[in-house]
Amino acid sequence: MRVIGVGNILLCDEGIGIHVVRELSSRGETPGVEFVDGGVAGAALLNLVEGEERVVLVDAVDAPFPPGTVVRMTPNEVAASGAAAWSLHDLNLADTLGMMRLRETLPEMILLGVVPADIETYSLELSEPLAARFGEIVEKVRSEIAAFAASPRP
Repeated sequence: MRVIGVGNILLCDEGIGIHVVRELSSRGETPGVEFVDGGVAGAALLNLVEGEERVVLVDAVDAPFPPGTVVRMTPNEVAASGAAAWSLHDLNLADTLGMMRLRETLPEMILLGVVPADIETYSLELSEPLAARFGEIVEKVRSEIAAFAASPRP
């Protein structure tokens, strides 16, 4: 299974997916899981996802919940929502998923979005609300990854 963190670490909480994936990777406690820093992947996301059996994508998500909330979505839910909120920088996620559907290369996949507090300030650090909840966010993402890995294949 591949876990991909995406985002721009120069824009405060916009990089939350990368911060979380780096933290989980550094722990070395998840055998069989490959952690990847996808940066501002955009169209390159296709190369990181296609060919994998199972993928978890971690990114900042614009959702009507308090900062630090982890939102779990499937590709079908992203497609149904219109998913402008799930922007992957130069190509939105709904478009990327649509391309993989057309190419019949869409793996089994979940998307874990973390609601940011600040995606406008140039900073390598997380905002205070996300920094304060970082351990909780990482644990929630870790438990979602474990549940997904343990779930039966369709």
